[in-house]
Amino acid sequence: MRLGKRHWTVMVSLLLLCCLVMPQWASAHAYIVKASPGENEQVATAPERLTLEFNESLQTAFYDIKITAPDGTQADDGNVQIDAERPHILETGLRTGLGNGTYAVSWKAVSADGHPIQGAYVFHIGEPSGSPAGLADLTSGTGQAGGPIKWILSLTDWIQYLGLSVILGTLAFLLFRIAPASMAREPMEVPGSYKLLWISYAAASVAAIISLPLNTLYESGVSLNEFSWGLMGSALKLTSFGLIWMAQMLILMLLAVTILSGYDRDRSLKIRIWSSYGSLVLVLGWLLTHAMTGHPAAAEQRGLAITMDYVHLIAAAFWIGALTAMAVCLPPLADKLPPKVRGEVYWGAIRRFAAWGIGAVAALVATGIYSSLVILPEPVLTSLFTTTYGYVLLAKIVLLLVMIAFAWRHARTARQGKDNRLAGSLKAELAIGAVVLALAAVLTHLSPGQPEAAGPFKEVQTTEDGSAITLQVSPNVTGENQFEVGVKRPDGSIVNDLEQITLTLTHLDMDMGIYEVTIPKNDTGVYQAEEYISMPGRWSIKVHLLTRSLDSLDAEFEIDTANP
Repeated sequence: MRLGKRHWTVMVSLLLLCCLVMPQWASAHAYIVKASPGENEQVATAPERLTLEFNESLQTAFYDIKITAPDGTQADDGNVQIDAERPHILETGLRTGLGNGTYAVSWKAVSADGHPIQGAYVFHIGEPSGSPAGLADLTSGTGQAGGPIKWILSLTDWIQYLGLSVILGTLAFLLFRIAPASMAREPMEVPGSYKLLWISYAAASVAAIISLPLNTLYESGVSLNEFSWGLMGSALKLTSFGLIWMAQMLILMLLAVTILSGYDRDRSLKIRIWSSYGSLVLVLGWLLTHAMTGHPAAAEQRGLAITMDYVHLIAAAFWIGALTAMAVCLPPLADKLPPKVRGEVYWGAIRRFAAWGIGAVAALVATGIYSSLVILPEPVLTSLFTTTYGYVLLAKIVLLLVMIAFAWRHARTARQGKDNRLAGSLKAELAIGAVVLALAAVLTHLSPGQPEAAGPFKEVQTTEDGSAITLQVSPNVTGENQFEVGVKRPDGSIVNDLEQITLTLTHLDMDMGIYEVTIPKNDTGVYQAEEYISMPGRWSIKVHLLTRSLDSLDAEFEIDTANP
C-alpha cells in the first residue's frame, strides 16, 4: 500500500505534537538531593535526627536507615519514618551520648516508579576517625537494588506482554475484519482463534499471579528464606504495584468470562460479538496497568508520560498480536481453497492489516521519541551511547526498524499478490517483534541514569605561571578511591616542597555539601591519599597547593564517577 497524503499528515502531526509537549527530563529513580548531616559533613556535636530529602515521593513500604558508629555499634534509635506531609523525606533519630568519630549511613527505599533504591555515605562528629567498622559491607553510592530477581520479573513482564499482545491482536484480527469475511460465517468461527486466545490468556495470567511474590522480594530486598505472607500483605497495601496487581486480578477474572461468552454458541451472535469487544476493552485495561508502573510513574508530567507509554504498548501489542493471528489463523482458512486463490486470501488480509499498521507505526515512533527524552538523562545522546539502558534501547530501535522494513516488503508483495502462501519473512517479523517485547520488559527494570564505569581519571592542567598540575583518581567509582597529585615547574622539574595539599570536592548534580581531602606532605613529589566517594555523578575537584615559599597553585578538575 502506498502512503497517501492523509497518512503522512497524521504521522507528521503526531511527531510534531510529541515535540511540542516534550517535558524536561525527570529522573526515573529517586535520589538524594539533600542530606542532614550531609555527605562527609563534620558536625561539632551529635545531631538528634538524620534526614534524607529525595527528588520525588517514596512509597511507604520497605524503607530503612541504619547508622553505624565508629566501633561498629548501632547509632540510630530504630525509629525510621517517612514524613506524612512530605513523602519525599526519610528520617530517623539518633541515640544519645554518641562520641566523636566517623559514622556510616546505610539506607534503602522504594521510589515512585516501584524500583528499590539504596545507598550509603559517611559523616563525622568532631574529628574523623577513618572508615567505620563494617563500611566495606555497605552498598556505596545511590543505585538500584534488586539483584537477579529483577531479571526474573522482566521475564514475567515479557510473558504478560506476549500474552496480552496475542489476545489483543487476535481480537482485532477477528473484530476489525482483518480476517477475510468470506471465509467464515461469523468472526468467532475462524479456526485456531479460540485455542490461541486461551493459550495466551493462560500464559499472561500465570505470569501476572506470580509477579506479586516476585515483586515483594524485589522491593523488600529480603532473601528467599526471609519471605513471609506479612511482607506480601505489606506490598499489597502499601505499594503502588500491590494496588495495580489487585486490579489485574479483577481484570483477569472478568476476561475469562468474556472470552467464554464470546465463543458460547448458545448465545446470540450479537451477544458473542459484544462479549468479544468486552474482552478487547479488558485487555486494554490490563495494558494500562503496566503503563502505570515503572518509569512513567516517576515522570514530572506523570499523566502525559503514562498516556504516551500506554499508546506505545497498544501500538506494539496490536502489531505483534495481529501478525501472530495471521500466521496461526490464515493457513487453515486458505488451505480449503485452490492454490490459485490462496494468495488473495493471504495478501488481502495483509493489505487490510497495513491500513491499521500505518497508525501503529506512527504511534510507536512518536511515543518512543517522547519516552526516550523523558527517561534518559541529559545529554540524551550521551546517555544513549554510555548507559546499559541506552544500549538496550538502541537494540530495540534497530529491531523496530528491521520490523518496519519487513512490513514494507510485505505490503509491497501484497499489492502484487503473486505468491499463494505466506512469506517466511512474516514469521521472521513476528520473531523480531517478540524480541522487541523482551527488550521492553528489560527496560522496565533498568535504571536509565547510571553510566557505565568511566575508568580511572587522569588530567593535566597548566597554571598561569606555566606549572603543570596532574590529578589522578582511581578507580573512579563509588567507594574507596586513591587521589594522587603531581606538580611540575615550567622547566619540567618535579615540585617536592609542598607544605599543604587540599582537594575540595563538590557534587555538581545535587546538593551534597562540600568536603575536603587533605593529602600529607612529603619530599618525594608524589602526593597520595585514600578517600571515600559515596555518590556517582559529576564532581568538581578544586586542587589547592601551597609551597614552602608560600606560593599557591590552584586548578579545578571535573570527574564523572560511576557505580562499581
